[in-house]
Amino acid sequence: MNHYSLSNSTGKETGRTFPQLHCLTQPYAHSMSSWEFPDFKPKLIFELQKTAKLTDVLSNAAISASGFLISSKVKDILDRFNLMKHKYYDAIIVIPKTGETLNYHWLHLCQPELINQLDYEKSVFYETRWEFREDIIKLTSYKHYEELKAKDKNAMFGVELDEIFVVETFDKELDIFTFIPFSGQKFISSKLKVAFDENKVTGFNYEEATEIKF
Repeated sequence: MNHYSLSNSTGKETGRTFPQLHCLTQPYAHSMSSWEFPDFKPKLIFELQKTAKLTDVLSNAAISASGFLISSKVKDILDRFNLMKHKYYDAIIVIPKTGETLNYHWLHLCQPELINQLDYEKSVFYETRWEFREDIIKLTSYKHYEELKAKDKNAMFGVELDEIFVVETFDKELDIFTFIPFSGQKFISSKLKVAFDENKVTGFNYEEATEIKF
């Protein structure tokens, strides 16, 4: 089964401004984390940039957590598929030209324990320094990575994935998943991509995830 990496589109369909949205409630947005579900109710209000176009999936720079701002149309599609642990949070999109408000959703992806289902023996990792690629590095576990990271007093050390293998207990039927902190990519199944294509979902960019080896 092929997989694809999923990201926000930067094509003509999104207009002349990226990201498409300006956040009006930044303290809430900045408090969202990929490592946990918030223990508060996020107040998420965004304004569409004047030269941006409205799409089913909207880009923003305020939320650094793993997820997407999606329309109800996209949520309805996702509800038919097998996603990693996630929650939806209401978001409001303000259209400045008309004053109209639209109801969107923040899809918050959060399952840090998936990192323990990598096959560390088979997977290929490389070290980064200040986010620049360095040499291949051998990791035996996530704990091993944490031990190396603890020695990094200048916050310059990182690790990313070149080839992804998983253990037998990994749910290979997942239609969307990610492996933070080794990859910021959100991966989707070919089945989910077909559903997005058939429903003409706008605002996504797809690239074949050749690094996935299962």
